[in-house]
Amino acid sequence: MRKILIILLAVFVVLAAFSAWLFGYDEPRVRMVKDNNGCPGCELSNASLWWTKLAGADLQNANLSGANLWWSDLQRADLRGANFLGASLWWADLRGARMQGADFTGANLARSDLRGANGADVPLKLADLSGANMSGGAFPGASLWRANLLQAIAQKVDLSAADLTEANFHSVDLSGANLAGATLIRTSLTRTNLAGANLAGANLTGAHLSEANLRGANLRGANLGQADLPTADMTGANLRGANFEGTNLTWSTMVEADLTGANLSGANLGTADLSGANLTNAVLDGARLCKTKLPTGLDNSGC
Repeated sequence: MRKILIILLAVFVVLAAFSAWLFGYDEPRVRMVKDNNGCPGCELSNASLWWTKLAGADLQNANLSGANLWWSDLQRADLRGANFLGASLWWADLRGARMQGADFTGANLARSDLRGANGADVPLKLADLSGANMSGGAFPGASLWRANLLQAIAQKVDLSAADLTEANFHSVDLSGANLAGATLIRTSLTRTNLAGANLAGANLTGAHLSEANLRGANLRGANLGQADLPTADMTGANLRGANFEGTNLTWSTMVEADLTGANLSGANLGTADLSGANLTNAVLDGARLCKTKLPTGLDNSGC
């Protein structure tokens, strides 16, 4: 009987400690944040602030590393300079939040709502943004190195000059997005919707774009050397001066695309459709043209 009581007491203590961590009821620093709608510069690492209403809160320069902010309402919150290293913001509402200078490295932002958020130059390296909504957000110069954005929604998002190296954008809606000058080396963009996106001057070396939708996209001067674009749709795209050296373009569609001055040397254009494309001054040295539909007709050379 004594052993049973000891075990029950131990279980009660563990559950009490877990409840205190999860709900933060007995933690003064958490109560202070809730009572004052923020706490600039405060030490809040590993704090439990889940399902907390913090709309418009001031959390500038606060340390929230490892904090639990599941489902929290952070609309229009001031998060500038805050530390969210490894924090969990699953399903958090960050619409219109100011995130400049904050650090979200390794943070869990899956299913979070970042519409209209401003995170210029913000580190999101290794962050989980799967299923997140970044539409209309401004993240120019941000670092999303190896971040996971599987099935995220990012219509008209500003990721200009951002570092997206080896990030996962599989099946992401990036239609109308600004990716001008972005670094997308070895980035996964398979089945990604990039219709009307601005990728001018972007570095897509070795990127994976199979089945990507690039209809009407601006890829002027972009580097797609050694990239993989089988069955990609670039109908009507601006590809002027783009580099496709050694690129896999099999079964791709470039109907009515502007390839003026583009470098297609060594590219595999087998079964690609370039009907009506502008190939003025384009370089095709060593390109494979097996069953390729060129503006001049079908080319079976290289089969």
